[in-house]
Amino acid sequence: VYRSHGKDHDERITVHPYAMVFHRDAIYCVGFHTARGEIRTLLVDRMRDTQCETNQRFELPDDFSIEEYFQGEFGIWRSNEKHRVIVEFDAAATEYVKTRKVHHSQRLAAIAGGGVRLTMTVGDLTPVVSWVLEWGPRVRVIEPLELQRRVIGELQKALQVYETAGDMPKKAKRSRKEGG
Repeated sequence: VYRSHGKDHDERITVHPYAMVFHRDAIYCVGFHTARGEIRTLLVDRMRDTQCETNQRFELPDDFSIEEYFQGEFGIWRSNEKHRVIVEFDAAATEYVKTRKVHHSQRLAAIAGGGVRLTMTVGDLTPVVSWVLEWGPRVRVIEPLELQRRVIGELQKALQVYETAGDMPKKAKRSRKEGG
C-alpha cells in the first residue's frame, strides 16, 4: 500500500524493485510499477503493509541505469530533458568545490581570480536551484538562462518575505533601493 506525495488516498501497487538508494536520510526504491507500466521512484517511508512475493520473478532490464534516476547530490529528480549547467565559483569556494563530486558528469576548469567553473549535464533543474542558493554570493549561474531566472526568482521571493514582514533593517532597504 502506497500513498504518493500530494495524494489524499492510498493505492495498492505491485513493484519490481530494481534498486534501493539511501539519499538525504531517506530510502528510495526505484522499480517497475506493474499497473502503470513504468519505472517509478518510491519513498520507502510511504509504503505500508508490504509483502514480498517469493513465487514471482522479474528481469532487470539491460538498459536500466540507476544514474538516470538519481542525479548525484541532486537526488531523485528525474527528467527526460537534459540541461547543460555552467556555474562559476569564487576563489573562496574553489578548494571545497574541487574536493566534491556533485554529479557524475561534472567537469571543472580554473577561471580568472582563482575561481572554478563547474559544467555538468542534469535532468530536472529543481534541485540545482536549491543547491545554487546554498552557495549564496560564492556562485554565479552562467547557463542555462532558465536556471538563472529561477535562482533570481527565489532570491526575490525571499527578500519579499522580509520586506513584507517589516523585518528588513532600514539600511538594507535603502541599499536595495539604490541598487547595491
